[in-house]
Amino acid sequence: MRVLGTAPRTSHLQTLLYLAAYLVLWQFLDALSLHLTSAPGFRPWFPPAALDVLMLFVVGWRWWPLIPVAASLHAGYDLLAHPSSDASNAFALGLVVHGFAGLMYGLTVRFLLERVRILVPMRSMRDVLWFSGSLVIAAPILVGLVSVGAMVLIDHLSISGFFSRGLVEQYSRFVVGDATAIIAIVPAVLALRGWGRLRLPDEQRPDSSRAEIIALLLATIVLVVGGYAVADFTQTPLIDLSFVAIAWLALRYGIRGAVLGVVVAEITASLIAGLRPTSPDVLMQDQTFVGAAAFMALLIGSLTTERGELLAKIAQRAYVDDLTGLPNRERLVEWVDARADDLVTLVILDVDEMRLLNEGVGRVAADRTLQDIAIRLRVGLPTSCFVARVSADEFAVAMIDDRSPHAIMAELRLFFDAPFDVDGTRIFVSVSLGAVRARRVSSADELLRKADVAMHRAKLAPSRAVVYTEELQAGSMPSLVGELHRAVEERELVLFFQPIFRYDRTTSAWRLAGAEALLRWMHPERGIVSPVDFIDLLERLAICERVGWNVVETSLLQADRWRREIPDFRIWVNLFARQALDRECAMRIADLVQRTGVSADSLVIEISERIVASDEGDVVKLAHALRNAGIHTAIDDFGTGGSSLGRVRDVPVEILKIDRAFVARSEVDTKAKAVASTVVRLAAELGMIVVAEGVENAMQLQVMLETGCEYAQGYALGHPMPAGLFESTLIRIPVMDAGA
Repeated sequence: MRVLGTAPRTSHLQTLLYLAAYLVLWQFLDALSLHLTSAPGFRPWFPPAALDVLMLFVVGWRWWPLIPVAASLHAGYDLLAHPSSDASNAFALGLVVHGFAGLMYGLTVRFLLERVRILVPMRSMRDVLWFSGSLVIAAPILVGLVSVGAMVLIDHLSISGFFSRGLVEQYSRFVVGDATAIIAIVPAVLALRGWGRLRLPDEQRPDSSRAEIIALLLATIVLVVGGYAVADFTQTPLIDLSFVAIAWLALRYGIRGAVLGVVVAEITASLIAGLRPTSPDVLMQDQTFVGAAAFMALLIGSLTTERGELLAKIAQRAYVDDLTGLPNRERLVEWVDARADDLVTLVILDVDEMRLLNEGVGRVAADRTLQDIAIRLRVGLPTSCFVARVSADEFAVAMIDDRSPHAIMAELRLFFDAPFDVDGTRIFVSVSLGAVRARRVSSADELLRKADVAMHRAKLAPSRAVVYTEELQAGSMPSLVGELHRAVEERELVLFFQPIFRYDRTTSAWRLAGAEALLRWMHPERGIVSPVDFIDLLERLAICERVGWNVVETSLLQADRWRREIPDFRIWVNLFARQALDRECAMRIADLVQRTGVSADSLVIEISERIVASDEGDVVKLAHALRNAGIHTAIDDFGTGGSSLGRVRDVPVEILKIDRAFVARSEVDTKAKAVASTVVRLAAELGMIVVAEGVENAMQLQVMLETGCEYAQGYALGHPMPAGLFESTLIRIPVMDAGA
């Protein structure tokens, strides 16, 4: 498809051939037009005007000076053969009129090329309206007015004489003849040049198209002939009836049908009218019908073509991925369902760390990488394999292959051995592959679900490739998503509390200072599910906010109960990332504190170091707002999120919980002890309380105490436990001997 704002793609030789053909054909059409005008008969168009416009479209609007050259060839021959003042005036008049016509048509074509940018061949209503309004109405009228003005200037015509009925009709026919020829011939020829691009989509094309087209064209001819036959008796042209067949062609076959019907009707009318006398009134009516029929047919045809292309685009978007051009998930489902009785192998490839790729090279470059992946798979795999893009960073390959799924995945991994070029930088992309093989599957969705389960398990496997088995289903991510939603509704997520102790140097004992609220999943079939198996997934789901705010409220109510026994008891609550980055987080926490009637001093909000390290300003604002409300804040898991004490200094938190990684082996590894001691000392210099997490034994507890860390939690001090057990074992006996 070529946009008419660009230069015509013709070689110099082609241009010369076009121009030579234009000059020769112009003389023939002009002579034919003069013959039809001089003899009694029908003159529905002035073909040289259409030829002028076609020449400008094909070889470029800058060739407009060739139009007066073509028009002056015949007039110049007459001037040389019969020199006279009238012949000289006629020659001068022809140069002026056709010179202005060439300039006007050239400027109009340039306007359509460079401003409106219509398409060739025309296929939209917008193109037809711009073409008709500019080249069929405005330009011929201006050319006609200039020709009259030129005739007045050379005294060939007086102004008063122009307004006589005969001359008005004559120049009206002149304008209508140009307009009729342009709208009847130019779209048809341009359509013939791009005939293949005007085909309706297969699903929109009638089954018996060829036979129906022939029948409708014959009907057009019959209606035109019949209209003139009736006109001989009634003096009323009835060729208007032929528009029924033309309109039907346009409705059924778009622009193709429209130009076929118009050309056949006008050629038939011209042949008949040229052989029989026609009155001026009938001549004008015929000209009006020819132009109006062509215009309406093109409008109807453009609407039909636009509708067909729109439906084709909708169908394509429904089944084709816009970015890569690969089939999408819906088309993959159709392919698999159509081969339900075959042994189908389905592999899902997930691009690892797509989020990091987007952040590292930019979203545009990352999209180009996805396109390159699609090209490698489509070109490298046999045509019998079905390649699709099923989600943002997932591709699927389906095939009927006797090889083992492991062998197929090994072959697919070879496509990622070579690096991808991203704006001059070579990057390597890794993928996780999940495969499933089945015969007579109940549905393609079931097969896709199993391959997805295998792919997610592959992300945790060293080989990054897993074949689905029934054992994988239990605990799989797709299964857990549905179960987590059910667990929230059924209140299966409950709170356990792990004690946090503070060392009392006056009594040399560890005193209960508070507890951290921890989620546990009381599964009806599997019992207590470890947080490791569901917390990360829960945090990716929108329901985590609902769970998180329920945890805050329940913890506050529990703290209120326990502060009656231990006045300085504090409850420690972790926030999900969605909560911490919510602009209304501080306000919601303050509202919960006020609603429950608990002292703000009893709450410690823990924010993961990973959130602190990745956020630019919202966490700082949150910490300030919580401090102003009297609520304590802590950075959790320090040492795992890529942050530093410099970054921690910028966040106004009061407590630093150092991760178990600083505590592990500190009792036997002097380097580990030195690192822990340094962190504790630097945090103390920043005025922060330090809590050691993951203290597993009494020796580690002693080491942490020696480093200056007076707050600790871990199995050495107490396991997470339900609220009732916590109350019966710790609230009543809140002191633990340092040597225990």
